[in-house]
Amino acid sequence: MVKPTYVKASNVLKLGQRIEVLLSDDTRGYSSRIEDITDSSLILAMPVDERMIPLIISPGSRVICKAFGGRCYYLFRVEFQKKGIANIPVWYVTKPTRAEKLQYREFVRVKTTRPLVVRPVGEDGALEDMILTSTIDISGGGISFALHKPLKVDSMVTIELDNIPGIGLMQLMSRVARCSEVDSNGEKIYQIGAQFLSIDKVVQNRLVKFIFGIQRDGLAKGIDEL
Repeated sequence: MVKPTYVKASNVLKLGQRIEVLLSDDTRGYSSRIEDITDSSLILAMPVDERMIPLIISPGSRVICKAFGGRCYYLFRVEFQKKGIANIPVWYVTKPTRAEKLQYREFVRVKTTRPLVVRPVGEDGALEDMILTSTIDISGGGISFALHKPLKVDSMVTIELDNIPGIGLMQLMSRVARCSEVDSNGEKIYQIGAQFLSIDKVVQNRLVKFIFGIQRDGLAKGIDEL
């Protein structure tokens, strides 16, 4: 398991930096930016939703923030102190001491173990027998899983995931992007990474929302004092 990489928040948080605000009981992200940094507080532009309605929360509410910087982004958790006016409506939140550094991807990839049905596609285009396995991680653009046999890179597979909120059963044709042999407690298995092909945009958006929910729940449980 890869250990989190933490950095001093003061080294990465800057005035005018774009911030995404995440709440533990909400699947949405809210746009903001850093307006000022004091000895004890971050001052953020008041987050608003897609209808430009201000986000209202109570003092002491815990907030997860995602700050964007270059080819990576930083996650940290703060507590809401109060709202105020400083040229524009703002939030005062506690000043973090550290942040977790994460590589930026087009789609965030999260670890999750869910039942998965895989069907390799033969060279003649025929579907082979179903293989029952489970996911290792998933993103809006692809998935990884473990098999007891290798799959050829650039070959096709169909994947079936069920009980995805807002989607139900998800069936997608995918391209094998990588296949790595690993040792699991003395047993040889293969970790397969596959890229979704021709995924419907509505389905993809719902999948990303589901993945965001997993990430949000993990952050709420796993990040203590940042």
